[in-house]
Amino acid sequence: MNSALFEQADWERMMTVAEHQTMTGVVGEAMMSLPDDLVPVEWRMKTVARLVGIEDMNSRMNDFLPVLFKKLRSQGWNVWLLKGQGVGRCYPHAQRRQPGDIDVFFTDEKEYHDACKFFKKHLRPQDIKAESDETKDFEFVAGSQYVELHGAIVTELNRACRKHFGSWKEMVMKEEGRAVPDWDSVVLPPCRFDAVFIFLHTVRHYFGGGIGLRQVADWMRYIYTNMEEIDKERLAEDIRLLGLEKIWKVFGCMAVHYLGYPQEYMPLYDKKYQKEGGLVLRYILDSGNFGYYDARTKTRSKSYLVQRWKAFSGHLQMKLRNFRMFPEESVYGIPSFIIDGLRRAALRK
Repeated sequence: MNSALFEQADWERMMTVAEHQTMTGVVGEAMMSLPDDLVPVEWRMKTVARLVGIEDMNSRMNDFLPVLFKKLRSQGWNVWLLKGQGVGRCYPHAQRRQPGDIDVFFTDEKEYHDACKFFKKHLRPQDIKAESDETKDFEFVAGSQYVELHGAIVTELNRACRKHFGSWKEMVMKEEGRAVPDWDSVVLPPCRFDAVFIFLHTVRHYFGGGIGLRQVADWMRYIYTNMEEIDKERLAEDIRLLGLEKIWKVFGCMAVHYLGYPQEYMPLYDKKYQKEGGLVLRYILDSGNFGYYDARTKTRSKSYLVQRWKAFSGHLQMKLRNFRMFPEESVYGIPSFIIDGLRRAALRK
């Protein structure tokens, strides 16, 4: 190891970037693997405290998951655990991946609506956080755990994805979900579904408002860990059917050339998109998780209208910065983005 690389390391900046990218646990784990004399004592102590907190959150969530799924499946509902803790199992040390919400997908839309009625009946009103008939999302809190029920997959990315995803999903859902041996009753989606969905979910948020590197790392770890199970030819067909081929290749170049992913394990790898991959990484680093840290959306004004305008114009710039690489995806969601912004402003009390 070249210790000279760490002599001028800005540890505070490094951990701030990790926080903005929701990678504190993964970066902290790597930091703790370094020789003691390379990491200042104060940062080693801070990192240990952060890792303990992340491990505790993961433990509580992992204990809660079987309880939740037993309750759901006892009602006869066929449900899958989407991304999150399921993808976290692909990491060498799953307990150090920062957890988020628990996302549950109902393979039958009627069962989703039945579940919404069930939880409305048994939950306190203050525990129900959000509900959308349009996107078929129902969010509630149980203790310290946030749970989102999903009756549909949002595909607002491009015309091909919107046109073909429904029939593709129905075909793939005929495959059996994957049981998790040490999580009683918890079921993950079929490998074919996840190989596409995890990427689709990542890039949809990338175009919709920004992502952190954790979402990119989730995709890379899933593909790498499940490489033997993934039918690469069929994956390529699925990606092309849904209009995701160029986006996949750009993200693949970003993963290989800038994030250390092994080239031989990247499906549809095409080195000609290396420059675009670097730009995407730059945009991700600029914006942070869900675009929260992008300076274009920030203002010190206390005026609500100024705040809304700054957020709107900033997010619009974030969308359009991708126009030269991905013209259709950059503008596809703008009408709904404008309508949603106007609705939020009109409903403010």
